[in-house]
Amino acid sequence: MFHKDFQHLGDEALLEYYHATRNLEAFRQLYVRYKDCLYRYCTQMNFAGAGAILEELWSGLLERPPELRGRLLRTWLFIRTDRLLRNYAGSDPNTPREIPAADNPLLKGLQQLPRIERNILLLHLECQLPLATVADIEKLSLKKCREHFQRGRERLEEILHGPKRQPWRIEEVSV
Repeated sequence: MFHKDFQHLGDEALLEYYHATRNLEAFRQLYVRYKDCLYRYCTQMNFAGAGAILEELWSGLLERPPELRGRLLRTWLFIRTDRLLRNYAGSDPNTPREIPAADNPLLKGLQQLPRIERNILLLHLECQLPLATVADIEKLSLKKCREHFQRGRERLEEILHGPKRQPWRIEEVSV
């Protein structure tokens, strides 16, 4: 098979083909599909550990096929990455951390959010996962996930643009 032959295959078929044949081109195609969004997600959640976490994720995927249990590979990748982030011994995942040379106010604002809100916003907006999948990753109900998402958006908007403006209040002066 040539590179162009892999482009029409789905993620699960590519993974199955790779593990059956050990054809690195099939794995490379999977890697190219997810490397950027996984990297951005990891660096926003734990900048110091992103490299080690992604290395463990990809080397594990190279060595043995994951047990998808009816899930899409995309969902499995983010669930596994989230577990690796939580178990990373390099730092506390709940502590906001600054990304070096982050001149982007949005990135700075994201880093000020609590871990769960930052994670939900990144998974839904950056990684384009549905909130139901994000709820599965976070082990929350869909309702609770929506609440965290909404609260995270409101906090991020307040961080970026300041508090909501209140209408002018004219007090009546009694004569």
